[in-house]
Amino acid sequence: MMIKRDQSPNCCSDSCCHSHSSDSEKDCAHSHDPQTITNEEIDVLMDLAQCSYLPVSRFVMSSSKEEARFVSLAPVYINVFDDSMETVKEIGTVLSGLEKKRFISLDYDIPLEDYDYTLHSKSVLFAYFTETVNEGKKNPSFLCDIAEIELGSIALTELGEKVSGQIRREYDSANKAIKSLA
Repeated sequence: MMIKRDQSPNCCSDSCCHSHSSDSEKDCAHSHDPQTITNEEIDVLMDLAQCSYLPVSRFVMSSSKEEARFVSLAPVYINVFDDSMETVKEIGTVLSGLEKKRFISLDYDIPLEDYDYTLHSKSVLFAYFTETVNEGKKNPSFLCDIAEIELGSIALTELGEKVSGQIRREYDSANKAIKSLA
């Protein structure tokens, strides 16, 4: 899917963090060219359009002895307890791409109310991460000795809502056309 130039946000709109003088957008820090959206990104946008919010987490290593803290894996979206590192990284790449396009926000300081994050905190991947940090403790030069998980949420931005609405309308229109041929 392509977002047409006349449907993408103008830099002078509320969805942008800065404004331009005159009608020139040549100094803009982001692209005004049409953006390609992958099927995987469409799936996430449609899930968010239906659910409003999805859970997300990130794995963090820190030190109890020094001021050291490192994000080791983010964003993390777990579908099943035994999701592989490869699967989580693939989903994370999709989520990061949507965030970069300003279609979603990833908020690690806003966990979902009444959501059981057990799928994340008891996942095979977080257990492996914790085990890796614990193994590192045995090495005196290993700085981090604490494995943490930060719980958060994924939400559509205003632009993401517009794009998901456009996708839904195109899908509905295509379905009508197919049904009329049958």
